[in-house]
Amino acid sequence: MTLAHQIPSRPAVALAALLTVAILVVGCATTDDIPPQERRAQSLNRVIMCPVCPGESIDQSQHPLSLQMRDIVLEKLDAGWTDAEVRRFFVDRYGPSVLLEPPREGFNILVWLLPPLGLVLGLVALFTALRLMSSRRTGESVPATARLSDADRARYFPRIEAYEGLDDMHDAVEPSRAESERAI
Repeated sequence: MTLAHQIPSRPAVALAALLTVAILVVGCATTDDIPPQERRAQSLNRVIMCPVCPGESIDQSQHPLSLQMRDIVLEKLDAGWTDAEVRRFFVDRYGPSVLLEPPREGFNILVWLLPPLGLVLGLVALFTALRLMSSRRTGESVPATARLSDADRARYFPRIEAYEGLDDMHDAVEPSRAESERAI
């Protein structure tokens, strides 16, 4: 048997890797064995922020306070509290900043409205700027007053050419100045 017969083909290896990943995803995604009360506690733990670890939920944080807060969530749910009552309990203790999502009422509504509004305004400004740049490139927006008549051209072009001639004279004078400085 040759070495080529012992090595599996690339499509077979890719298919085996894909099947392995699919089996792992399905295995990790099943939540049938988690009791409903535990699922509720996990979802609450994901939206309540650890007061000590900024930006981390009590579900992610390993701080002792987060561990205590997770236990409190379980106790309150076992006592029959609703999810809203548990969130309100922590807001009363630590303030509205304990929630990872700001409330959608009062002044906090701006947190939800300003980013999409800013995005829309930015896209409109970008569209307008691109539109103006493309119209300038094609010459559509050149005002009629900026166009020269034949009489104006006859008057201005000789002046421009005379000015360019001064540059040629300047270039001719510069080497002689350098020579005179060397002589000194």
